[in-house]
Amino acid sequence: MPKYTTSVIPARETADKVRESFLDWLAAEDNDRQARYRAYREYYDGQHDTQLTERQRKYLQIKIGEEFNANFCPIVVNALAERLTVTGFDAEDGELLWEWWDTSRMDAVQGIVHTAAVRDGDTYLIVEWDNERDRPCFISELAYDGAEGVKVHYSPEKRGVIDFASKRWRVSQGPDSGYQRRMNLYYPDRIEKYISDQRLFEGAWQPYHKEGELWPIPWLASDGAPLGVPVVHFKNGDEGYNYGQSEIRDIIPIQNALNKTTIDLLATADTTAFRIYYMIGDDPSSLTLTPGSWVYSKRPPGGDNGAAIGAIDPADLRPLLDLKDAFTIQIAQISRTPISYFQASGQRPAEGTLKQEESGLVAKARNRQVTFGNSWEDAMNIARRLAATYGEGAADDDEPISAQWRDPETRNEKEHLEALGIKRTQLGVPLEQLWLEAGYTPEQIEDMRDSDEYQSRLNLMRLGFGGGQREEQE
Repeated sequence: MPKYTTSVIPARETADKVRESFLDWLAAEDNDRQARYRAYREYYDGQHDTQLTERQRKYLQIKIGEEFNANFCPIVVNALAERLTVTGFDAEDGELLWEWWDTSRMDAVQGIVHTAAVRDGDTYLIVEWDNERDRPCFISELAYDGAEGVKVHYSPEKRGVIDFASKRWRVSQGPDSGYQRRMNLYYPDRIEKYISDQRLFEGAWQPYHKEGELWPIPWLASDGAPLGVPVVHFKNGDEGYNYGQSEIRDIIPIQNALNKTTIDLLATADTTAFRIYYMIGDDPSSLTLTPGSWVYSKRPPGGDNGAAIGAIDPADLRPLLDLKDAFTIQIAQISRTPISYFQASGQRPAEGTLKQEESGLVAKARNRQVTFGNSWEDAMNIARRLAATYGEGAADDDEPISAQWRDPETRNEKEHLEALGIKRTQLGVPLEQLWLEAGYTPEQIEDMRDSDEYQSRLNLMRLGFGGGQREEQE
């Protein structure tokens, strides 16, 4: 454990007026952004506040409190998030970084982080040290879930530099006692904990610390240098701003129009999309209409006592179906999601057509690999510093890290393997690099490299058999 030589601010009975005012502002400044986060999550979950008549609820068998909609928001979000998979880290200590990743089960956590960032626009990762397991741990945190949330606060003078981060949550005190509010502030050199012990959202903030715990908690390396803010920001499509944008922000109005059109289509089908028979000059009340039955009257047609039988043709539903398809196409175009994701078809698009359809989605995925990759690299650098302070150490955090990603493009496996073969035979690309490009994880590559089969092959090449590249013989 590090020895702290710097002075520590003593705990106080209550926060001073300046600090209290600042914390109140901190809790209130993000109301608009938090409302948007909540709306994005509700749309993703299918809560669109659509309105149905009592009859529509009856024939659709929808209970009170349930909704009916044609929800395409998850398709837009998942189509992008599912193409974002970290497969390793290119660094001097890459094996150690991947060991942390693997033992923390980050294969699942990264899916949660990427989906939240794409859906909400912003999400966060807190990096902490696990004393029991003697390794860093990574905790995904939503920007806001209706009651809890995390946010980083950027420097007003230096763009992109995080001054500090805040985490707010509630702790239930029982059915009749309301909630405690809790807040942590993460600075580069300290962590401040606060509590509001009054019911619900009333009461002042006070420093919170357990018995024997310093306040604030020092956040310093062994040499006394700040460890840095341990909160990493994942922002989607930020376009140079401090915060990201949800992938469904621009499609929500079209989603609303699509919902209304779908409900109108069902209402039209229910009220007019069947033939209505009529009879003039006779009483049809004793007739029962079934498929193949005849409708007739013994009264001859014409004259005052004649009978006439006819039918009103059903309404044409095609215009509403075309309008529904038009809104679906608009959602695909605006979100740059392949139209085949929205329309069921008995045929798979040809390879060239599919590649052309996916070009916009692949471009978005490659862009997110850069921005999200920077965030994962920041998280691993924080983990390095924690390991150097609390554990057995790691590589210098100045050593570069490059996140490796699975190729987001749908590929023809046969053509891809042929291309890898050309790289091997004509360009002399190392075999392990080709394994990475083939989609194997660093863990799988290590197992293959240590396998008896691979070692036997290397021995044969050292003896001059079996061809191969020079770098494998050395």
